[in-house]
Amino acid sequence: MVIRAIVGGGAAGRCRRSSSLSFVLALSLLVGATATAQEAGGEVPPGDTPPAPVVEAQAPAAAAQQLGRVVADKVSLRCWPSTAAVPPVFEDVLVKDQVVALGRSENGFRQVLPPLGPIGYVSRKFAEADADGRVKTKGTKVAFRYRPRSSEAPVTLLEDATELHVIEEQADWYRCRVPTIEAWVAENEVQVGDAADAALIAGYAAWQQQQQAEIATRLEGIAAAKRLAAQNELDLQQVRVIEQAFAQELTKTVTEQSFDPLDQALDKLTATLSPESAAQSAVQGLRKRIETQRWIAEATAVRDSKPATVPPPPPEPKDELARFQSIGWLRYERRLGGPGIYYLEKGGRRQCLVSCNTGRYDLSLFVDREIGLSGPRRHPATETLSVLDAERLEVLGSPR
Repeated sequence: MVIRAIVGGGAAGRCRRSSSLSFVLALSLLVGATATAQEAGGEVPPGDTPPAPVVEAQAPAAAAQQLGRVVADKVSLRCWPSTAAVPPVFEDVLVKDQVVALGRSENGFRQVLPPLGPIGYVSRKFAEADADGRVKTKGTKVAFRYRPRSSEAPVTLLEDATELHVIEEQADWYRCRVPTIEAWVAENEVQVGDAADAALIAGYAAWQQQQQAEIATRLEGIAAAKRLAAQNELDLQQVRVIEQAFAQELTKTVTEQSFDPLDQALDKLTATLSPESAAQSAVQGLRKRIETQRWIAEATAVRDSKPATVPPPPPEPKDELARFQSIGWLRYERRLGGPGIYYLEKGGRRQCLVSCNTGRYDLSLFVDREIGLSGPRRHPATETLSVLDAERLEVLGSPR
């Protein structure tokens, strides 16, 4: 059930409102909890101000508008001309000397007419946006609220297809302005000025520009996002063309594959891309794929190529002394109480003992000569060195 506010002019209207004020307030308390819209109002939370009567939004009469200035330091816009101790207020805050448009007076309050209306909230469930981001209500009696909460009565109800001047989106709500929404301040918080005052006119124009800029910022952001998305698609299409050329190269044999033209095409494309283009990452990915395939092609070509004919290395010179088992200087050492011994010395160290069991060589004739020996070896338990039995002996150096 919706109670329509009685808007009257003149002394008679004020008398009627004054005489029926108690009745209206009592009646509003009884029916406020049952007021319905597309969003259920619900019960008023403890401590909140009882909801004022829900009124249908009406455009203020142009003839009633006046310009004025705010005379208080900070003024919040009230949702209704109510004397409640803690009245519901919009988010808008007026500062001292701010120029505003003023409407009618009622119950000690003055109507304020923001150029695009006060800030409020409409559920996104009951609104729809077009491709350009402009939003309108969807359905009859859509609730307009002073804060994003559906547990209390709305400020007013909007008709279907009412345009919302959206500032931003907050979760499930549109934070927006609607020019037909009424807002109020106490009479002593504003001062009516001369409508022909150029300073007042300029101040009100600045207020208009400020509110319009809020809306334009969002719409421009949406338009910029659309332009970026369209440009991204064009950029990605060019990347896909180069990808198709790359795939065509992969169908060729390794020796026929050529990737330099693809690199040149990517360089030209990169020079045209903006830093925020979505194609930047696609280009980098394609570059890596091309570089990897280039490496594979080069490695395959090396593997499949015929090795060059290399002449065989010259034979290593044969070691003529390899026919001897041991080489060194033959020395003789006398021993007390027994026969002397012959041994080979090389580099000042004894290599082995020497014997000639066959009697073929008289070892005494070769003492202090460098000789080469061949023959069997044995390891007597009584000696620390092995014994080489000379079966072949050749003189390699003269005595020294």
